[in-house]
Amino acid sequence: MRFYNSRSIPSGFTIKACTVRKRQNGWYVSIRIEDKSVPEYSPKALGNNPKVIGCDLGLTKLVHLSDGYQIENPRFSTNKKAKRTLKIRQRRVNRKTKGSKNRKKAVIRVSRFHQKIGDKRQAHQWKTANLIVFRNIDVIALEDLNISGMMRRCKVKTDEETGRFLKNGQSRKKGLNRAISDAGWGDLGLKIEYLAAKQGKIVIKVNPKHSSQECRSCGHIDKSNRDGEKFICVECGYHEHADIGAAKTIRDRASKMVRGDSAKPGVEHLNAQKISARTCVQTC
Repeated sequence: MRFYNSRSIPSGFTIKACTVRKRQNGWYVSIRIEDKSVPEYSPKALGNNPKVIGCDLGLTKLVHLSDGYQIENPRFSTNKKAKRTLKIRQRRVNRKTKGSKNRKKAVIRVSRFHQKIGDKRQAHQWKTANLIVFRNIDVIALEDLNISGMMRRCKVKTDEETGRFLKNGQSRKKGLNRAISDAGWGDLGLKIEYLAAKQGKIVIKVNPKHSSQECRSCGHIDKSNRDGEKFICVECGYHEHADIGAAKTIRDRASKMVRGDSAKPGVEHLNAQKISARTCVQTC
């Protein structure tokens, strides 16, 4: 197969796999290569007091860190300008005659716009992952989110007497699902894990249950503790930013896991983990 070699394969690497995929602006070849002479990375020894940072993912802000730093969420496909542009271009497609060349051209414009949004999102996620991983830390604590479950359709509600369908909130949930999909939490987590592995740092997935409703002062958990981005404990009056407080709670839970205070593995097990950094993917 002939292809444009945008990047030459380094000497000493062997080709392990090849993937051909079609995108909106052409065909791409991704080649996975391996260098067996590169030793396997092992995470750095954590010691007795490892530095842990907690990450709370959101929609208003993409990431809230336990040190107070917040990373913006650009909303590449759900902002007003993007939605208006997509609406106009999609309308032009619908107005063209089916099977005509002009309709094909209009479809290509829509596809390229989607690809542009995806490329922007990927670039922002790599930038965000670098900002998190290259901090002076040893352990990164992420939320163990069930994203597919969060985006699942609402259960159908029916009237027992008439059998008619009742409102179940699915129309409102569509906007939330679009926002979650636009944020790309899953892809961001994979990028953080990839960069952390290259730096010899450890990523821990933490159960996020009640992380934004738990008081860090008295431990009281109540849904009414949180009001938007404000957190005010109804029990002791402790207050702070709700999402930053959630990131601190995630950090504290990860610290317990590292110390071995919880049922999860402690420092000895985490130090024994090995990370393979021999393989990389090269796209042509």
